[in-house]
Amino acid sequence: MAATGVSPVTAWVREGTRQRLTHALEEQKTRKLVLSAADRWQTYDLSRNEAARVRAAWQDEVVRMRQAGELLDVIDALAVYGITQELEDRGWAQRRFRRAPAEARLPGRWPGSRDGGYKESVQLRLPSKAAAKVLDACWGTSAPYITRLRDWRDRNPGVVVPRGPLGDSDELTGPLAEYERLAAHVTTVGDIYRAGIRRGIQTAEELASHYAK
Repeated sequence: MAATGVSPVTAWVREGTRQRLTHALEEQKTRKLVLSAADRWQTYDLSRNEAARVRAAWQDEVVRMRQAGELLDVIDALAVYGITQELEDRGWAQRRFRRAPAEARLPGRWPGSRDGGYKESVQLRLPSKAAAKVLDACWGTSAPYITRLRDWRDRNPGVVVPRGPLGDSDELTGPLAEYERLAAHVTTVGDIYRAGIRRGIQTAEELASHYAK
C-alpha cells in the first residue's frame, strides 16, 4: 500500500467499459467548464488577493462536488464515489472489519472467484484508506466460504471447475452444486471495483442527462 496515502490499483472490466467511461468523463469535464463560468467564480477586475480567494474557493467547490457525486470529471473521483455507494448498499460502509491477513494480499485468485471474461483494464489511484476498506470487507465476508471451498477441493480433487459461472445452482447436482453455493458468497476486490466503476459511470451519465435538459 502506498505510503503517500494513495494506492494504485487495476480494475479489470467488461469490454466496452473504457469507451463508455471516456465518454462520461468528457461530458463531466464540459460540465465543469460550464460551472466555472458562473459569475461568482470570475476574477475580472479583482485585486490579486481577491482573485486568489475566488480561485481557492472554486477549487474547494470542485472537491466538494466530486465527493458528493455532483461532478465526476476525473476517473478516481468517479470510481471512489461509485465504490462508496456500492459499500453503502451492501451495508459495509459503516461496518468495522478486521484487517485482512497477508494471505488476502497474495497474488492469484481467491477460491470461488470467477473469470468473467474481463478484457479491459482501468487504472485507478484510490485513497489507501478506501482500498484497505474494500479488501478488509471482501475478505471479512468471504473468508468463511473460502475456507469451506478449500475443504471442498480436498474432498473433490478430481472435479474440474470451469473458470466462468456454472449457471443456476438449482440446476446443478453433486459436488459442483455445493461449490456453486459456496462460491456465490465470495466477493472479490475486483467485484467491488467493477461495481463501483459501473455505478460511477451511471451517475455521471445521469448528471449529463439532467444538464442537457
